[in-house]
Amino acid sequence: MTLTEDGTIYEQALRGEPFERVVVPPPLNTVTSLWTLGDWALIVPPPIPRPAPEMQRIVSHLKEWTGWSARRLAEALNTSHTTVLGIESGRPLVNGRSGDLRRRLTEMHDVVERIYLLANRDHEKVARLLDTAPPGRRSAIEEMQAGEAARAYLAAIDVLRRRTPGLLVGSRPRRDGATAPLHD
Repeated sequence: MTLTEDGTIYEQALRGEPFERVVVPPPLNTVTSLWTLGDWALIVPPPIPRPAPEMQRIVSHLKEWTGWSARRLAEALNTSHTTVLGIESGRPLVNGRSGDLRRRLTEMHDVVERIYLLANRDHEKVARLLDTAPPGRRSAIEEMQAGEAARAYLAAIDVLRRRTPGLLVGSRPRRDGATAPLHD
């Protein structure tokens, strides 16, 4: 191989001569090609973001909103902690084996999300609201375990804002003769 006297940068590098100017490598073009190999451009497709599976996202939200461990969440769902850890790591739920776990997870997610917003996004308060039973009734978690999502939500609300017993009282005093029978 013969080199010319005023050769290119590459020929100067082969001779071991110092470069006359700083050589900046060309920036990588990640949109169309990553690198040029000879005369061929290596085409790399753009990355496709894949959302986390729905159940995995639900389990991570539940743990974040309540501050519970996988074992505590499994107790609330009536399942094993290994099942919860498997869902959290991305293992899909098998319809025949997991029973109604998908339904229980989505119902619990809906209830806990609403309670989380009512509790001003305080995970300790959410856990307390779910575990505490209103007077004479079951706690929100016990209602969820029984499959009663609406009652679980009401139980948490009753713990948050206690009901006052008695009749509804208006802001104005009652006048004589101001009431009428309900059937009229």
